[in-house]
Amino acid sequence: MPNVENRCAMLEFLTASTAEVDDPEAAVSEILEQLDIANGLRKHAVGIIACYYEFLESGALSALRERLPFDLIGCTVLGSAINGAYGMERLSVTVLTSDEIQFSVSLSPEFSKGNTAESIEQAWRQARAGLPGDPSLVVAFFPIMSDVSGDLMLRQLDAICGGLPVFGTLSNDASLNCQESRTCLNGKAYRYRLALLLLHGPLNPRFHVALISPRNIQHQKAVVTESDGYMVTQVNNMPFLEYLAGIGVNMDTLTALTTLPFMVDYGDGAPSVVLGIRSITPDGMLCGGQMPVGARIRFTEIDYGSIMETAESVLRQALEDAEKHGANGMLAIPCMTRSLMISPNVEDELQKTVALLNDRLPFMLLYSGGEICPVRTDTGDIVNSFHNYTYTLVVL
Repeated sequence: MPNVENRCAMLEFLTASTAEVDDPEAAVSEILEQLDIANGLRKHAVGIIACYYEFLESGALSALRERLPFDLIGCTVLGSAINGAYGMERLSVTVLTSDEIQFSVSLSPEFSKGNTAESIEQAWRQARAGLPGDPSLVVAFFPIMSDVSGDLMLRQLDAICGGLPVFGTLSNDASLNCQESRTCLNGKAYRYRLALLLLHGPLNPRFHVALISPRNIQHQKAVVTESDGYMVTQVNNMPFLEYLAGIGVNMDTLTALTTLPFMVDYGDGAPSVVLGIRSITPDGMLCGGQMPVGARIRFTEIDYGSIMETAESVLRQALEDAEKHGANGMLAIPCMTRSLMISPNVEDELQKTVALLNDRLPFMLLYSGGEICPVRTDTGDIVNSFHNYTYTLVVL
């Protein structure tokens, strides 16, 4: 893998990818050849996987696990990329290996609407018991659920782990409503379970988030004046649908809710986050994150130009970070909607990522059904945050 100035030696990234979705034996052989684990493993290791769901059906993922001497954790994704390879129907693997950094994984009991906090706590306790101290980084692979939001699951994990930094994603795939999405641990796949990875040791994770391009954000801010949890019923003291009509949104001609992202300022000193609308009813809009009274919102637009612009911007920020502070590698998790919104050029963001990072830093990219990435408040504190439509990454 190419050298980067000031790169730390304590953590190594080994990456591999295959498009051999119909031939499990060929897929495993290709992955193993690229990883060369016989010559690259240190004392501790863990594998992060991002796979198109058909790799589960073909048996390639379970066959790969049988050939690897370490835990394998991750989820199904719409698309993925590593140095030199990208695409939609791929199985990508990144092995993190180190003499100093320790890894611990766990799997929660199956989620249901009322038991997510209890299940998350069980997964946390199991993974935490495998380490000598608190982790430096929590990586979470949550299931995507129709009746439980990613924001709520993150808030529950945040409370359970005491605010330790959490980076991760919701599982996703190319099927309608992500019905084939799965979280994965050690070759097996699960519809409604959390797969959790903890990293313990002298890490210095640095997080970067690209939101919507400023030129695509409305200048006019609206204030949530009536809400119930994730449901906004009034904005600027008027019914939500009336407010939408007032800013020119015609519900009769709206092609998809994905075209209505919005930015939320919670007034807590943290940067604004971008969220999506889960549904619109006569009562209001059900949002991807909590919407307390007093939150300020601005609707935005998302288009090809803004997606490519923000991807390049956050990647260049990360490269500057790596050059200044040193880096072993990078995990990138952009929203899957970004790929869908640039259709038919669905791989252009992947291609840009590979082009910018390929000869400079080992990396893995996996598309997300909901991005989990800490942000820094105006007082300098790091707080865990849930996002939609964004390009998030962590430099390690």
